[in-house]
Amino acid sequence: MAVAAATGVGYYFSGRSSPPEVAAIQPRDEPRAALGLARQAATEGRWQDAEPAFAQAAALDATSADAQAGWAKSLLYQYRATDALVHARRAVDLAPRDAAVRATLALSLDWSGDPEGAAAEARRSIDLDPDLADSHAYLAETYIDRYQLAEAQRESDRALTLDAAAVEPLRVHAYLLEAQGRYQQAIAAYQDAIKATPKFAHLYFALGNVYRAVGQIDDAATSFHQALTLAPNDARSLTGLAQGYMGQGDYSAAISYLQDAVQADPSYSTAQGQLGSAYYFAGDLADAQQPLEQAIQLEKNADRLTTYHHVLGWVYLGLSRIDQAESEFQAALAVNPKMEGAQQGLAAVRAAR
Repeated sequence: MAVAAATGVGYYFSGRSSPPEVAAIQPRDEPRAALGLARQAATEGRWQDAEPAFAQAAALDATSADAQAGWAKSLLYQYRATDALVHARRAVDLAPRDAAVRATLALSLDWSGDPEGAAAEARRSIDLDPDLADSHAYLAETYIDRYQLAEAQRESDRALTLDAAAVEPLRVHAYLLEAQGRYQQAIAAYQDAIKATPKFAHLYFALGNVYRAVGQIDDAATSFHQALTLAPNDARSLTGLAQGYMGQGDYSAAISYLQDAVQADPSYSTAQGQLGSAYYFAGDLADAQQPLEQAIQLEKNADRLTTYHHVLGWVYLGLSRIDQAESEFQAALAVNPKMEGAQQGLAAVRAAR
C-alpha cells in the first residue's frame, strides 16, 4: 500500500531502482543509509526483508519516526496488524505532527479492528495536511468497514483527486467498488493498483478474492499464484487457492494448501476453519475437529464463527459426542436462529438420544 506523500514514510512507496540486498546493512552503517535500504526493500514489496531493515534503522536512530512507521507498514503487509500498531504508536509519539505518520497509525488501527479509532487518526492526519491523499483513502476505508458507503465515496473521490496514480487511493477505490457489489469495476480498479505497484502481494490477493466472488475461478487462482510468487508463505493466498479447490469438490488439494496456510500462520482463523471444513467434507471427522476448535477460538467475524460452530456440531455428532454437538448447534443458532443446518443438527441430536 503506497503512501503518496513525498515526506515522512511516504517516500519509500514512490518507486525506485533495484536496491542492494538488505543483508548488506551492517551495524556500522549510518542511520540514513540503513533507512534508505529499508525503504527500497519496501518499494519492492519485500516485506520480510523490509521488516528487519526498518528494525535496524530504528535501533540506529531511536528518534526516527520514519523507521518506526516503516516498520509498522512492513508488518501490516505481512498481516501482523497487532505488532504493527505498536510501532505505529511509537512513530506518532516521536512525530505527532507528521501527517504521514498519523496516516500509518490510522491504517494500523483499522486493520487491527478499530475503524472508529482509525477514523479519528485519519482526521487528525487530514487536519495536519489536507492534501495528503492517503489520509483521505484511509478515512474512506474506515467508512467502508462500517458500511457507510456514501461517506466512503466522498473521501475516496477526494483521495483520487489529490493523487490518482498513488496505489493506496487506487486500492481503497477498488475496495469501495467491491463493497458496493460492482465487481467487474473493482477488478479493473485492483488491476490499476497493481500497475502502480506490481510487486505488492496483498493487491493480487485482493484481486483474487473478487475474481472468486464472481466465479472466475481460473483468474482467481492466477492472482493467488502471483501473490505467492511474491510472498511464498502468505497464508491468505494459500487459503484463497484452497477455497477454489473446495468449490470444485477437490478436498484433497484444498487440504494440502490449507495445511501449508496453517503452518505459515497458525493464528489465521480462516485457514483453520477452512481446513476443518475441508476435512469434514472429505469425511475425515477426526482430523476436522482440532482446526475447527482452533478457528472458533480465533475467529472474530460473527458469520464465520457461526459456520464453524455449525460444522463442528456435525463433526461431534459423527463422533458420537452428543452433548458437545448439541452445544455447538445451540451456539450457531444463538447468532443465527434461522440456520437450517443447525436446526437439523439439533433434531439429529434429539433422535440420537
